[in-house]
Amino acid sequence: MDRRFFLKSATAAACVGGLGGWARTAGAANANTDATAITLTTGESKASLLGSDYPTTDVWSFNGQIPGLPIRVKHGQALSVDVRNGLSVPTSVHWHGIRLPNDMDGVAGLTQEAILPGKSFRYHFTPPDAGTFWYHSHVNAYEQVGRGLYGPLIIEEADAPEVDRDLVWMIDDWRLMKDASISDDFGAMHDLTHGGRVGNVSTVNGRVGDTVKVRTGERLRLRLINAANARVFRLNFDGLNPVVIAIDGQPVKPYPANGTMLIGPAGRLDVILDMTGDPGSSTVVIDNAYRDAFELVRFAYDTKPLRENLLDSEIALAAARVPEPDLQNAVSQEVIVAGGAMGGLSRAKLGSQWQSLRDIAQQGYVWAINDVVADRLTMPPLLSVPRGTTVKLEMENRTAFPHPMHLHGFHMKVLSIDGQPQADPRWVDSPLLLPRQKMVFAFVADNPGDWLLHCHALEHHVAGLGAIVQVS
Repeated sequence: MDRRFFLKSATAAACVGGLGGWARTAGAANANTDATAITLTTGESKASLLGSDYPTTDVWSFNGQIPGLPIRVKHGQALSVDVRNGLSVPTSVHWHGIRLPNDMDGVAGLTQEAILPGKSFRYHFTPPDAGTFWYHSHVNAYEQVGRGLYGPLIIEEADAPEVDRDLVWMIDDWRLMKDASISDDFGAMHDLTHGGRVGNVSTVNGRVGDTVKVRTGERLRLRLINAANARVFRLNFDGLNPVVIAIDGQPVKPYPANGTMLIGPAGRLDVILDMTGDPGSSTVVIDNAYRDAFELVRFAYDTKPLRENLLDSEIALAAARVPEPDLQNAVSQEVIVAGGAMGGLSRAKLGSQWQSLRDIAQQGYVWAINDVVADRLTMPPLLSVPRGTTVKLEMENRTAFPHPMHLHGFHMKVLSIDGQPQADPRWVDSPLLLPRQKMVFAFVADNPGDWLLHCHALEHHVAGLGAIVQVS
């Protein structure tokens, strides 16, 4: 699908109000277990990504929809989720960003067996944090997520900021052919060695070029989730001024984004957005991170304002509940990311043997952490510490591409970026490590188990960019 075809399809697919209706969907409360009981069924389905004037796209989905069933529950409410596999291949579900028990983390081959076709698995946990999270497949994720197996998971605060609407936008990109089918080149070597699988069509909540009706003076809370395999989004809000209140589900001291926000794969941003346009006008949200700019969403103002003056209520969230690291007694671990095209990796350890980059590339691997290729989930851990240890991770990206480095089971406090200490505490689970950048994080290893640390550019992960953090 070329650029001209996309622009044409975006115009044809525009539909007023679709994204505005994506608020406050949840599962049903189960009075017997005091948990929210949900069933997620994976299967093949069709999605009208480009609108009714174009063919539907064959996708893999949860409950027949893209994104999957929006799950929204109150903080403190337990979740009981039956995942039923209607696909012809194994799958599992990872609850991204949730600090949950290790056996509920959903990493097939590490924390559970894969859910075989026709079988089911029950996940049961109580999320300890309020915030914006998501769920997605963790078996051959570079293909299964790329075909649509993901959905939002929202844990509502007890005392949320006053807004007129609370909206979830799952942002994704798709590599589509001219007949709107998904290009079946998952795992292509160019994607493995470069920036990952970047598509040619961008969607919000599974729709191209949608329009949201708003009113002057209205206040929105936008929960932005990047579900793309590898695309980094740079969102430009065209004259509006979003204020960031949370990153990766954890509260931050509110700060203005100055109209533009960068969000890497698997990252989340919660923003407060006051609609300040004139009645009857419109404004667009553009993604201009790459060569071609995409119009993601258009805000269309009603002719009658909602209010004359903007809301002046408090927007800061309650402080994070994450345990504070003991930096004086921290265990430090260097994490050197190398490999890929122009990555400077000459050799690496694959299994028990040191091999040249050419040799490991012939086996489908091109990335390494500390010169070790992640080729299996039974590999020796990068780090093994007793429960309660404060860990300091010193990450350095020696490659030409960005890497969203996701640590399962924990949130990490950002201590410094390129040697500059961070004044305001920020907790992240999928920080975007830019080319040649150094970042230092700390966390308390209070959650026992074997946990993945991996690049969430999913092609990079399958090509070796991962490790195990073991907490005993």
